[in-house]
Amino acid sequence: MVIVSVVIMTVDHRYRHLQIVRSSLATATYPLQYLAHLPSAISELVSENLAARTELLTDNENLREQALFNQAKLQRLALLEQENARLRELLGSPIQTSNEQVLIAEILSVDLHPFRQLITINKGSRQGVFDGQPLVAAKGIIGQVVEVYPMHSTALLISDPNHALLAESNRTNLRALLVGSGKTDRVELKNVSSSADIRIGDLLHTSGLDGRYPPNYPIAEVTSINNLPGAAFLHVEARPLADLDTIREVLLLWTNPAEDDKLNPESHGSSKAENASPDSPAVEQATP
Repeated sequence: MVIVSVVIMTVDHRYRHLQIVRSSLATATYPLQYLAHLPSAISELVSENLAARTELLTDNENLREQALFNQAKLQRLALLEQENARLRELLGSPIQTSNEQVLIAEILSVDLHPFRQLITINKGSRQGVFDGQPLVAAKGIIGQVVEVYPMHSTALLISDPNHALLAESNRTNLRALLVGSGKTDRVELKNVSSSADIRIGDLLHTSGLDGRYPPNYPIAEVTSINNLPGAAFLHVEARPLADLDTIREVLLLWTNPAEDDKLNPESHGSSKAENASPDSPAVEQATP
């Protein structure tokens, strides 16, 4: 058998006579080779699929968590962007003057009962807030402080039925008493003579003669005028310029600050303050 094998290998190497036989045997034994290799191939395929599936599941979970985190972060950034826009609008409002000092306060709660329109702000006597202090928003007057506590205060909105101030027409300087109606989108002018020169669209601002609000701050715009037959006075309604339903921050206002103010350590931006007292409160000068 050894001699026969050596002879066959020599003949095949030199003359290639057994190539056809080798090809036939390889073809015949291929199914056996395939079957022998099949378990290993299946094992590798299953391992790869399981690894790929596990990796995909892990990647998907990580991406899902990252997406949720990014969404939450974007929501927070959106809120901060809106808040910054409100603060820029508030501090950049054209109603401010250089003779006034202001302090930003955030609204903590609202009470919009038809007979009582109140808000609670996060500034109190420790920040120099005083009873009767006017509040303004980016577009105009919104009310005044009525109760002061160490860390917070309560303010009465101009829409409250118990609130009144002396308003003046920007066009004719007509003065009239402006009172709340119990609705945040409407105030009324009282004791306006039927012969008075007043029109729809007239802008109403503070006169400064009531001793409470500084002059020339916008308040409302006249929306309706009714001349009842036989009545001595007109029924005039106006819409507050500040949206009392959606405001989030307000400005506490001090006018004619003393020149010898001292720095308030709790200021927002550049600020100065007087020694706190009901008539001469400590106050911050906010700058955007």
